[in-house]
Amino acid sequence: METILVNMCMIYDRDKDKILILDKVKKHGWEGLTFVGGHVEKGEVLYDSCVREVFEETGLNVKNLKLKGTVSWIDERNNKRELGFLYYTEDFSGELIKETIEGKLFWMGIEEFRNADGKSYSIDKIFDLYLNDDYTELMIKWNQNDEIELEKFF
Repeated sequence: METILVNMCMIYDRDKDKILILDKVKKHGWEGLTFVGGHVEKGEVLYDSCVREVFEETGLNVKNLKLKGTVSWIDERNNKRELGFLYYTEDFSGELIKETIEGKLFWMGIEEFRNADGKSYSIDKIFDLYLNDDYTELMIKWNQNDEIELEKFF
């Protein structure tokens, strides 16, 4: 099974009590409200890949990232697994880019995000992982019939 490494970062602005949201344009079924992130390049350190992706997508420099957990999206139809490393930070600087090729960026309150429509697939479960220290791993598995076979926290 091919494994693709990806990252995601929840950026929290303590002064505003808001998180940074990307309204991702349609791209491979992951469109909607989500956090910034992307692919880990060959030979790249996981932490560094997240710092790079955040900068490319937002214009913000982040540091003091904390690894909150992982999420695995397993697709048996294509024999692929995306393994996502979920980072969190409150330490950022720079000027936010309002829109990129990925979509529009904006700040949103935590409860506002929790209740928002138009979120990307599985972001609610990922958001729960970010906010809950009882588990650190989420697995989502699709079977050959494109049905979700498993959603489980560890």
